[in-house]
Amino acid sequence: MPGPAKQLTSMQIKFAQFLVYGVDGSPITKTEAAKLAGYATPNPEGTRLTDPNKFPLVCAHISNLRDEVRQKYGISFEGHLEELGNIRDRGKKDNRNLAAAATTEIARGKVAGFYIDQKIIRHGKIDDMSLDQLYGRMKTIKERNEKLIEAKKLLASSEESDSDNKETIVKKLSSPPQTSDPDSTS
Repeated sequence: MPGPAKQLTSMQIKFAQFLVYGVDGSPITKTEAAKLAGYATPNPEGTRLTDPNKFPLVCAHISNLRDEVRQKYGISFEGHLEELGNIRDRGKKDNRNLAAAATTEIARGKVAGFYIDQKIIRHGKIDDMSLDQLYGRMKTIKERNEKLIEAKKLLASSEESDSDNKETIVKKLSSPPQTSDPDSTS
């Protein structure tokens, strides 16, 4: 069985860009991003493409794009919390409705990836886990993150060594979307 892909397909790049940048500045779901990228079955593909075990390069590319957005707009977690605190303090001090400012700052945080719309139903608490269960869970988390780190390194090395490929990708991105991904390895 062949290993994971060593390069992103044009559809995967489009998916990542739609997921991070949205459409006309508005965020979209994974399914919508997959549909706009040209996948024939966008509902399962959107979820599969963001699974670091199945598509570590796509996840690494999404992470890199989010890092670029944070850097471009000077968004850091600490700065975000500080700005939210300032808005709260001004609202208390001036007795004004600063809802628009707070909403704007929260939107900046969403763009930076600080907020995740996700509901998790937990059964049990970390306090109820045995030491072996805790170590097992930490090992799983570490392995998942190592795959992302490896994929980021692989993605960075392929970008450095293959600058000509970027021009080809740009040309492919400007072409109309396909209905299926012939380069998919899964």
